[in-house]
Amino acid sequence: MSADALRDHLAAFGLSEKEIEAYLAVLRAGTATTGEVSRAADVSQGYVYDIAAALADRGLVTVDETRSPTVLRARRPEDAIGALSTRVEELGDTIDDLYEQPADEGVPVEVVHSRATVRKRARSALEAARHEALLVVPEPEIDHLREALLEAQDRGVFVYLLVVSPLSADPLDVEWGRIADVVRTWEAAAPVYVLVDETRGLMGSHGVLSGRHGEEYALAFSQREVGSGFFGNVVANFWPMGEDRYVTEPDPLPATYDHLRTAATNAALHRAAGRDLLADVTLSDLDGSEQSYERVPVVEVRQGLVGDPTNDFPMENSLVFETPDGRVSAGNTQGGIRPFYEGYGATAVTLYSG
Repeated sequence: MSADALRDHLAAFGLSEKEIEAYLAVLRAGTATTGEVSRAADVSQGYVYDIAAALADRGLVTVDETRSPTVLRARRPEDAIGALSTRVEELGDTIDDLYEQPADEGVPVEVVHSRATVRKRARSALEAARHEALLVVPEPEIDHLREALLEAQDRGVFVYLLVVSPLSADPLDVEWGRIADVVRTWEAAAPVYVLVDETRGLMGSHGVLSGRHGEEYALAFSQREVGSGFFGNVVANFWPMGEDRYVTEPDPLPATYDHLRTAATNAALHRAAGRDLLADVTLSDLDGSEQSYERVPVVEVRQGLVGDPTNDFPMENSLVFETPDGRVSAGNTQGGIRPFYEGYGATAVTLYSG
């Protein structure tokens, strides 16, 4: 690279013309006194100290004031480049933090390369959660999501959390119950997922939120079909690999739900505790016709998110009711995949102790 090209690049990083000439003088010599820098940059001896401070602040030189005259030393190329790269990353993070995408430019799937933006999209998704959130994240990332998770818990969002590598020495020490309802850990560098209500969230490579960020990226989405596909991938391939660390107590009965999967999880916890259940339920078939039943027995819970799996396939989360019209299986009406297997979706469920 020519000296002129280097000058152009340094100018792009915000160095003034005099700062550039001073730095080049130090760079060529390795070390230079303030007098030598003054002559090379054609500035006064007093102004050299301001230039030296500016170059040192950028990580390009070190200033030795124990010598007389004061000596400027060029930092090793890899150190100087590293300092400039850090400033670029900080600039990018700041821009990402301040940038708000105009509403009319929204797209269902967005490719995100910046770690700061990935974190921002994850928090935004959690802030929009109404029913549930399913996350697969490295343990150190919990600190960045803690506030959003706490607020989601306060809103009654049911949170499933799979914490992956790098794990702390004893993940049992963490107060998981403050931020999630079900927590599992897995010592693997699994992909990152933040899935909210099967409608929005993000999916990315493990490195996008762990270790030194390189070329990794994430996909942020706001489309039901995409969300349901990612949800199915997680519950089939990653969630079963986790080791239980925390499971909440089921909701006190009676409890009413407009989200079947949350009702099924709570029903599974009650049945594991030996409780029989009754339910008021409003069912909707695939044509949209509704049918309601009161105080019908819950005879089966088919799910695989807590305890021993009782479902026939990973995506199955359903309740089976003994109704006057026979046994009826009801799945979820939320998300992108309708209850094609069960034939009915539960739009409202109230569970009672039987």
